[in-house]
Amino acid sequence: MKAAVINDFGGPEVFEIWEIDKPGIRENELLIEVYGGSLNAIDWKQRKGNHKFIFGAPFPIVLGYDVSGIVVDTGAKIHNFKIGDQVCGVLSNTYGGGLGQFARGKESCFALLDPSIPLTESAALPLAGLTALQVLRDKAKLREGKSLLLIGAAGGVGHFALQIAAIFGAEIHAVSSKKHQKFIEKLSACRFIDYTEQNIGELPERFDVIFDTIGKYPFPKFKHLLNPGGIHINILPRPNIIWYKILSVITRRKKARTHLMKHDPNDLNLLVKWTAEGKLKPAINRQFSLEEISDAHAYMEEGHTEGKILIRYK
Repeated sequence: MKAAVINDFGGPEVFEIWEIDKPGIRENELLIEVYGGSLNAIDWKQRKGNHKFIFGAPFPIVLGYDVSGIVVDTGAKIHNFKIGDQVCGVLSNTYGGGLGQFARGKESCFALLDPSIPLTESAALPLAGLTALQVLRDKAKLREGKSLLLIGAAGGVGHFALQIAAIFGAEIHAVSSKKHQKFIEKLSACRFIDYTEQNIGELPERFDVIFDTIGKYPFPKFKHLLNPGGIHINILPRPNIIWYKILSVITRRKKARTHLMKHDPNDLNLLVKWTAEGKLKPAINRQFSLEEISDAHAYMEEGHTEGKILIRYK
């Protein structure tokens, strides 16, 4: 099969297109023919070698976590999927393995697609959508009437968080640059804040939740924007939890948390359901072919995208 591989860590130019063997599957895994993939920040960070001390360097490496496609083989212990099913999912393999014509993954990584959802484009949904849902529902306990300061509202995780917060009935204050205002306001009713014109640290309002999807507004410097009992959440590496707990005692129990996405088929099924119902709309900023993967990574690393970057196989 055709796949994008790296044989060294580095910039976007390290990708090469190779012919490699199809991955074999274990008894609890599916094999899918990949129709679509999407990029997340973890992809370019791993390409640069940020996780090499955790995962090692088992070159050649096939990156990529988000995939959509058609099931072409199932292991003996697969019960919820059959050959021919259309699915989307986020892989749990080391380094992913999604940037190829075929990919394998555990049953818990996938959700069956509703026929109304375009197969290829559904690859934009899993990792970023799960992250947004789990942060807002599980960490933030966001619900109707609660106020949310959402930083990076136009990005991959941000644009899902914007829509999920609206589903939960929250009061949304969306932070981005002016050029993304129309995009953001089309997705959800919110108060738009242009960080290039407004110093976020000097906002007069106080919020129940601050969700920083880009990691530039740390808890110690922005805790004053939280209501008593409020929570600040980012999705970057875990902060100094001991120090943050000490701060929470002297800041009226304000909390700082981080989040790493969890594979949960029930959550992924919920996202698919909302998408089929029109409550959630994955936005595709740009599309690239597998052969253009270096360009796709370079574009994502520039930042300032609206929604997701799609890798199209079909």
